[in-house]
Amino acid sequence: MTTPDRYRRLFGEVAIEKGWVGEAQIYEALTVQERLRNDGKQVPLLGQVLVELGHLSPEQVQQLIEILYPVEKDAGSSEDQKVTGSEDS
Repeated sequence: MTTPDRYRRLFGEVAIEKGWVGEAQIYEALTVQERLRNDGKQVPLLGQVLVELGHLSPEQVQQLIEILYPVEKDAGSSEDQKVTGSEDS
C-alpha cells in the first residue's frame, strides 16, 4: 500500500500562498463540497467551487494547476519543431 505524497502541496495551500484567497474562502468552498457530498450529489473540484463562489477566476485556477502539476517540455517535441508542408516543396 502506498502512502500519499505529502510533499505535494494542496490546491488550497497554494492559492493561499499566492494571496488569492484566504482561509475563510477555502473553508467556505470545502463546506460547499461537504454539503454536496452529504446530499449524494456530484462534488466539483475545489477550484471549480472557488470560481463559482467568485473567489478565484478561471485563469487563476489554471495558473494554480500549472504550479501544482508542471509540464516538462521535451526538447524534441513537435511543438518546438517547425513542421513544413508540401507547399514548401
